[in-house]
Amino acid sequence: MRAKIFRFCFLVPAILAVFATTVPAADVSDSTVQDEIKALKKMVIELQKRVRELESGRVKSGMGASPTVKTAEPEPAKTIPAKTPKSKIKAAVKAPPEAEELVVAEFGAKAPAPLEIGGHQVRVGIAGAIQVDAIHDFNAVGLKPGGSVEREFVTADIPVGGSAADITNRTGFSPNQSYLTGWAETDTPWGPFKVYADVNLFGSTTGTEFQIYKAYGEWGWLKAGLDYTIWLNQASIPDTLDFEGPNVIPETRFTQASLKIPLQLDAKKRDLFFTIGVEDAPGEITLRGLSSEMSPVSTDQFPAVIGKLSYEPDWAQIELGGLYRRLRAEGPGYDQSVNGWGLILSGSIDTWKDDSIILGGLCGNALGAYMQDTSGLGLDAAAPTSSANPSLKAIPAFGVWVAYQHWWAKSLRSTATYGLVRLDSDFDEWPNPPNASDQGTYKQTQYASMNLIWSPWPPFDVGLEYMFGHRTITDSTAVYGTTTGQNHRLQFTMRWNFGWER
Repeated sequence: MRAKIFRFCFLVPAILAVFATTVPAADVSDSTVQDEIKALKKMVIELQKRVRELESGRVKSGMGASPTVKTAEPEPAKTIPAKTPKSKIKAAVKAPPEAEELVVAEFGAKAPAPLEIGGHQVRVGIAGAIQVDAIHDFNAVGLKPGGSVEREFVTADIPVGGSAADITNRTGFSPNQSYLTGWAETDTPWGPFKVYADVNLFGSTTGTEFQIYKAYGEWGWLKAGLDYTIWLNQASIPDTLDFEGPNVIPETRFTQASLKIPLQLDAKKRDLFFTIGVEDAPGEITLRGLSSEMSPVSTDQFPAVIGKLSYEPDWAQIELGGLYRRLRAEGPGYDQSVNGWGLILSGSIDTWKDDSIILGGLCGNALGAYMQDTSGLGLDAAAPTSSANPSLKAIPAFGVWVAYQHWWAKSLRSTATYGLVRLDSDFDEWPNPPNASDQGTYKQTQYASMNLIWSPWPPFDVGLEYMFGHRTITDSTAVYGTTTGQNHRLQFTMRWNFGWER
């Protein structure tokens, strides 16, 4: 092919040279010259046409040389919400992606090659944020009068009375919400295998302390490791600037193992799933009603068992879940067990344009370890209130939350959130002394927040959030005759988001 093109390209200038050669008038007649010129012009036109055809054939043959993976066109810049975007959360809890077919690229296109590890192609990525929060409390948060400003808005820590409640107008700064995540994924004959890890600086609410926040692996429909409780619908977490968020949401983390089963045979359209799993959720039991000789401690009999039904169309993610757990307290002369159970219904639903609404509610017994506000307070169950009633008592709990997110513009959004937690605290019959130093027994809290977040440049967020919290304790544990406390907080946040994947 190349030889033919060369010969034609050589003939063209040679013919043109003939045109430029002077022909003696004496040797050739005018009519003969004119005939020869016409013949040469016709030959040149035919040669030019043939050259164009050959050049076109060479380009077509080059396009089919070697298929490559098509490089995805860059998407338009998107605004990155303060917390994990709903679309990313749905991607994490939906079905594993089906294997994608290779697409032949345009001529000259290049695709980033995945890593080669142990003879397997491995896709990897990192993401994170560098964030600084400026926090101002108009009232106190934190039960220690001389303590530092709490970097999370924990309504359970709002003081009710005494010197702690007298502290006002405190300002602090926090880098704790800065985080880094990494993941790696490869395909196997039984589905994609993925490992994921997330670290941040929220090991302490009053200082900067490194912690491994999440670490788990997924293989097809199987998942095992440290993550939010299986009971939680992760799409129902509102977009708040404060890391704690609503008081009621079960945003607690446990070591777990689960299996997510699709309930539809059509692999291309799956939006109904059933998840079954177990997790290590230690019992949190209040035991102060027993004598010191008994010295009972909380022991776990077996992991909590959780099942939930998920509906995940493009416009929503709705889950109905249930859990069962068995709690036990034992010591010299004392051995009691109690059943715990819970039901939860929650979902995120797209509404008008890019707006969305989140609704959720839960109820049950022995759920103190599962709610954001009461986790760690020993409110799953309580020891007997009298010697005549030695049975361990599971504490009933109820909670609801709602949030609405509105997009004012492509780079400007707001989220309004409300949450309520209420516990049945009839077990608490030990009144505080008149000048009690502790802060009473938890009965109810309310949480409300509203924010405005601006993303002038997609990786960068700046926002302002107002938070209100109200705490109520039992009448028998009033502090200086007071059973309620409240706090107002403002938080200003600047955050730079980054990510890379291969």
